[in-house]
Amino acid sequence: MNQSLSLLNTQVSDIDQLLVLIHDFYQHFDYPYTESEKRLTLEDLFERPTAGQIYLIQKDHTIVGYVFLSFYFSIEFGGRTAFIDELFVLPGDRGQGIGSKVIDLVEQECLALKLKAIHLESERTNEGATALYSRLGFVDYDRRLMTKKLV
Repeated sequence: MNQSLSLLNTQVSDIDQLLVLIHDFYQHFDYPYTESEKRLTLEDLFERPTAGQIYLIQKDHTIVGYVFLSFYFSIEFGGRTAFIDELFVLPGDRGQGIGSKVIDLVEQECLALKLKAIHLESERTNEGATALYSRLGFVDYDRRLMTKKLV
């Protein structure tokens, strides 16, 4: 990969740009999407920077996706950790090694923040992403992520 790739910190003024990318991500996986709800969620995130960080993925001065890290504390993993809650690269930019480089940049960011581990999830049907994450050192602990929505 010969292009320049970087993660850009975001702020409230980036919400409109983020919403376009988030909409595309949710549409790709057929997740329910309500723009007003996502806007409020992003506003809440920017008011609480210790909760997580969302980055724009920039390739050669063009935005090609985003990645969201949610922070939490884990006794099992020895302290503060990150969960890659969403990682999205635009369809036209996939298959170029961007996902691998983004994971590397996220890892560097997490090391700088003194985080102890990075977690992520992959759709069971997304074999390409799962294979990529395995090659990059992520381990399937043979656990199920279970969720109870509270609202």
